[in-house]
Amino acid sequence: MRHLYRPLRNSGCRIIDDVDFKDCRSLLLENEKLLIHLLLDKGGEPIRWLHKPSDTDFIWLSQKGFFPNHPLYTDYEMSYLGGWQEMFPEVSYNSSYRGATVFRGESAMTPWDYDIVKDEPEEIQVLLTNRIRSLPFLTSKRITLTSGSETVRIEETITNLSPSVTLEANWGHHLAYGAPFLDRECFISLDPGTLICNPKSGETWSWPLMEQNGDIVDLSRLPAPGTERELLYLLTQDNKYRITNPSRSVALEVRWDGTVWPYLWYWQNFMADTEAPFFGCDYNIGLEMFNVPPKLTLDEAVQRGLALAVPPLGSVSSWLEFTVCTHDS
Repeated sequence: MRHLYRPLRNSGCRIIDDVDFKDCRSLLLENEKLLIHLLLDKGGEPIRWLHKPSDTDFIWLSQKGFFPNHPLYTDYEMSYLGGWQEMFPEVSYNSSYRGATVFRGESAMTPWDYDIVKDEPEEIQVLLTNRIRSLPFLTSKRITLTSGSETVRIEETITNLSPSVTLEANWGHHLAYGAPFLDRECFISLDPGTLICNPKSGETWSWPLMEQNGDIVDLSRLPAPGTERELLYLLTQDNKYRITNPSRSVALEVRWDGTVWPYLWYWQNFMADTEAPFFGCDYNIGLEMFNVPPKLTLDEAVQRGLALAVPPLGSVSSWLEFTVCTHDS
């Protein structure tokens, strides 16, 4: 809802709503350390996640950039601008489930409503909601930012609106990283008990080393442009990773609820994908938490017992946190 007469302030935590950006309703959340710009009409996804002290924006934008909505380009892939998206109720491909067509990342392509829950200099909270069209689900997420903090906490719930039918879903977060934050000097930190898994071959290795074409590859380091890498997934013990950029003396640490999202997909796109949609233009990685390994459709996940099953009028809740850290912290 719009709050036309809500008082504004220029210090502490603050919210700026009733903002349009390229014909897209937007919401700005800010404190002394962070500025977060959410595109409400495009999945509620952030187009800026700016760390003010280091002038580092953690959102990578693909070579296509951000365009206003157009009826010719309505699917997830064609509207993909890079950055971070919430994926629900399908995370891999458009597919069929119980007579319905479920779209990859429907929650990332459709508008979200918002309510301002708390608006104080010491803390702000907003609640974003999205009623899914393909299946009777309501999704909601509460975003909290406190004064002086470099941590953002997101608490989420999916609710089955059917009074009589148990429904399944796939769910997670497509978190991709690239310039200006990600460069060749960056390195990835995970707990030493992390397991690297190849979903095609079934092979496993201990983080960070794996074998590829007879060579030992260190996955914690980023390779030269043109390097080909497969989509992998990681099984962590503490559900946490950190990406560090030494030249900027800054890092991003991500933590999440591993009971709901146990699989961390590791997408590696180093300008080697010469086909659509990248055509060798982009250098980026994705570290993405999901309830399924790559790249099961919802129906396949149901058959393997990996989909989230939500009882009639029931719900499933989860959470994730983002913290900006200095290099030596």
